[in-house]
Amino acid sequence: MQLLILVLTKTEALPSILSGFYEAGLSATTVAQCEGGLHMLGDATNEPPPIFGVLRRFLNPHQSEAKLMLSILEDGQVPTAKAIIDKAVGGIEKPNTG
Repeated sequence: MQLLILVLTKTEALPSILSGFYEAGLSATTVAQCEGGLHMLGDATNEPPPIFGVLRRFLNPHQSEAKLMLSILEDGQVPTAKAIIDKAVGGIEKPNTG
């Protein structure tokens, strides 16, 4: 068995991923709301954030939230799960997909 962990920034792909998982019989999945550590640090302190964090927020303000998906899979199910995720996000190797 393996634990597949996906931090999904392209959250609009989540319904497609979940339905693909359930159709393939991959039902041991939990989804939670999450956000990046730099974003939380910037919100939790009165000190000025690092310049790169400010630029990232300015250029991509909607990317602070993500979905954390945890799936328990048999070894043979991992390639199927990866293919479903890849298709849903339009290519996992692309930036800002997951």
